[in-house]
Parts: sequence; C-alpha cells; structure tokens
Amino acid sequence: MSVSIGLIAQTIEKIAPKSWAEEWDNVGLLVGDVSTKIERVLLTLDASPEVLKEANEQKAQLIIAHHPIIFKPLKNLRSDNQAAQMPIELLKRGIAYYAAHTNLDQSMYSSSQTLGRALELSKMEFLAPHMTEDRGYGVIGYLPTNEPLERVVGKVKAFLKTQTRVHADIPEQLYRLTGRAQQNVRKIAIVNGSGGSFIPKALFKGADLLITGDVDHHGALDAREAGMAVLDIGHFASEAPMISTLEEYLRAEKNLASLDILISHSMHSPWICS
Repeated sequence: MSVSIGLIAQTIEKIAPKSWAEEWDNVGLLVGDVSTKIERVLLTLDASPEVLKEANEQKAQLIIAHHPIIFKPLKNLRSDNQAAQMPIELLKRGIAYYAAHTNLDQSMYSSSQTLGRALELSKMEFLAPHMTEDRGYGVIGYLPTNEPLERVVGKVKAFLKTQTRVHADIPEQLYRLTGRAQQNVRKIAIVNGSGGSFIPKALFKGADLLITGDVDHHGALDAREAGMAVLDIGHFASEAPMISTLEEYLRAEKNLASLDILISHSMHSPWICS
C-alpha cells in the first residue's frame, strides 16, 4: 500500500516544522509532487551522484535528506550548470527530494540530542534555546560523574562506531581534540554540524567539553585558553546519527506502516578518499 509524499512531509513536520528553519535555509519538498503516492524512501545526509544512483537502483521514489540541494535561486536548468545537475537528474528519474535541515537541527530528533542521550547526560537542555518556543540548537548536560577527557572521547568514538549503517565510523585521523587527556569532564555541550560559533555560548554556560564539527584554528585557541576542551568530530560524523533517529521515528508512525524506509549505504564523509 502506498502513501502520499504529502503525508510523509506532514509527519516529518510534526517534529520539525518548516517555520523553524532559518530564513536563509530551504527546507521541505524541493523536487516532486505532494500528491504522488510512493512505496519506498531513501534517507541520507547529503545528495550525491552515488546516493541518486542508489535511490534509482533501489527503486526509491523519494529521497529524504538533511541538506537541501537548492540554496540559491537557480538561474537556469542547463546541463553545464553544476547547481542544476541534481534537480535535473531527479526529474529525469522521477525521484522526489525532501530536505529537513535547520528545522530538524532544532528538534528533539537532532544528532545533538541523540549523542546527549547516548552519553546519558542528565539535566539536558538546549544550549541555545529559542526565546519563545520549545526548540533550539545543541544541548548541554551533565555526565553521571566526573570522567577524564580521554575516557569521554572514547565513549563518543564507540557510539559513532555503532552508527555504521550511516557510515559514521570515521577514521581516527579525522577527529581533532584540544585539551588535556586527564582533565575532568562533567558538563558537556554538543552541537551537530558547524558548531565553532557556539564556543562562547558553551563557555558562558560552563561546559568542560564541547563536541561539534568544523571548529577553526582561532576558536580552538579561544576554548583552550579558557580551559574548555573541544572534540571536533567533523560535520558529517556529528550529523549522521540523526538519520538513524529519523528512521526510527518514521518507522514508529502508524500512518507510514506500509512505507519501505531505507538508509543510504552510499552516503559518506567528503573527507574520506575512496
């Protein structure tokens, strides 16, 4: 039995309303028709030729991704316009595309929330809460007891290795850490994606450790000088767990019981050489 793309969109938007997305973002159904009935979806972090090929081979009629394929208005749909290639190929193959980006980042299903639960953080709250709504970016909370930094880092790596279905088992050399291996960690802030700009917020809230991706040189220096450790696990690894969490949510929805939900085996960090 098939379900409409519109129903799938409504189900996602119950936990991540489109109104939560930043003004610069572009979320929702970007390619396709809400009235189209489908039977199989493919979940991924990013669109790529490999993911599109997989969707085509698996006969998925809809790709649900975290990152949008269109940020700026397309000026044309020419074959020599790189930005137009993915929309063109999707249309050729009759595959729809839905993106849940900064709206999903602020939900209870974000990778920040997922990793916080995996570390068993207590008194967990949004690191940067919205002023009026129950949503926000990142989380901050407490470990059950003080632990040395190196042990906490080991727990994070062990959790990410359980996420092999979303290829988050990133090689060790792609992790970056600043801090002292034996320094005590109790209060942890987590921001999935590019979280370097949240270093001042994490410091202000007294975090001993910030776990995020895409921290630059100067941000790492600032954190180190202030005594806060930073574990940069990269953009991909920091967001990949969200795909499994979204899959679990969709599978639990009775109105989507007949939908075949797959996680892409083709998605991977751009920093892995294949």
